[in-house]
Amino acid sequence: MRYTAFEYILYNSLRSGAIIALAFGILRKKSRFSQELTAVLFVLMTGVWVASSAVGLYFLHRYNIGATIEVLQSIMLLVFMCIAIKDNLGKLMFIFFMLYTVGGLVSIAGKFIEIQIWPVQAYYAYSWTATIGLLLSILLILLPFGLAIYYDACAIMGKEGESAVWRYCWLIPATFYLFWLQGMYGKDETAMQVSEKLSNILYMLAINASAYLIYHMVMRMIIDHNHLLQARAENQALTVQVTQFKDLRERIEDARRTRHDLRHHVAVLQNIAESGDKEALLKYIDEFRKGHRLDEPIVYCENATASTVLSYFAHMAADENIVCDFRFNMPAEVGIDKSDLAVMLGNLLENAVQACKRQTFGARRIKLRGGLQEGGMIAFIIDNTTDVEPKLGETGLLRSTKHEGYGIGTDSVRSIAERYGGMAEYNYEPGMFHASVMLYPTEVENSNV
Repeated sequence: MRYTAFEYILYNSLRSGAIIALAFGILRKKSRFSQELTAVLFVLMTGVWVASSAVGLYFLHRYNIGATIEVLQSIMLLVFMCIAIKDNLGKLMFIFFMLYTVGGLVSIAGKFIEIQIWPVQAYYAYSWTATIGLLLSILLILLPFGLAIYYDACAIMGKEGESAVWRYCWLIPATFYLFWLQGMYGKDETAMQVSEKLSNILYMLAINASAYLIYHMVMRMIIDHNHLLQARAENQALTVQVTQFKDLRERIEDARRTRHDLRHHVAVLQNIAESGDKEALLKYIDEFRKGHRLDEPIVYCENATASTVLSYFAHMAADENIVCDFRFNMPAEVGIDKSDLAVMLGNLLENAVQACKRQTFGARRIKLRGGLQEGGMIAFIIDNTTDVEPKLGETGLLRSTKHEGYGIGTDSVRSIAERYGGMAEYNYEPGMFHASVMLYPTEVENSNV
């Protein structure tokens, strides 16, 4: 052995630390703990990686299980990442495999550079020349690749998308990760022999360049999809506001007509009262109340966004003879984004109205209960009658009744709830569908501190 323990630690700390530092830069805003504690965990992750490499080198080298050690290290690092970062597991795996594959290219390219400059020293494995070669590789390869990945990955970290998408997208970088394992350990050559050949370096470079193009397209598609979802939510909110304005204008016109015709109504009521026909009097009053929508509240709660959405769907339900019972306690200011609140209520109430419209028998009802609870938690339950049992997929997601595949609306609600540290559940019992949502607005506030 022609290298010292210090040289070994320096080389492996740089090798693992560069990739882990890049991962920290991308993921830090989604940390489960404080920024300081998360940084400590990432440093600890680097130390564990270096220690596990040392175990493999000094105690297990005779067994020729380099690929197994790499896989175990990958699992270990992924577990560390899941402990430190609070986000969708599929998204974390996507970023992890993407960075790990680039790290593999940086390692063999660094050794290739060392062989070209210091061919004798290169065979001493972890001498100081290996660290310099690795540093040059980081500057030439990791820096441009890393910056490109950093900007794309940071963009998707702020986009929830559909959780079902991330369940499968991580398979793309995982496939390239397997290509990298095959390129490193699938041949009858040592890592040194692989690093000696320019063809191997070019092969790995081509694999990574092709992989990044695919990653870039996938991430851009997810970002664009989120933009479309946001535009859809904004359009829905605008539609709700326009409808609410029309509804308010109609109420004003009704009030004007009612005031104008008030003397006629008074005359009719007086005649009925003088005749002593109590049943006719009650019937006239009931028809008057229904005709002028006196039983329907204009404002459902102090929160303008929630009240507008509830009023919109109450009006839609009334047109379909669906009875609505909304009791929603939401103050004017609450720690949740207005569009998130509108999307959650809008998607669930729209599904409830559509389910009631498809109902072929029995009374049709929608019931909403909940709002802001003690301690800052927001929780509400929406129940609607239905005579069709919803279908659940293998992953527990609701299947859409409008198209093949999973319901976009219900999955969006679940994603928003998870982002606020909560959850969304859907249950069915004969004749009734239940949607319950619970979230903690402070979870998002704390994560942005």
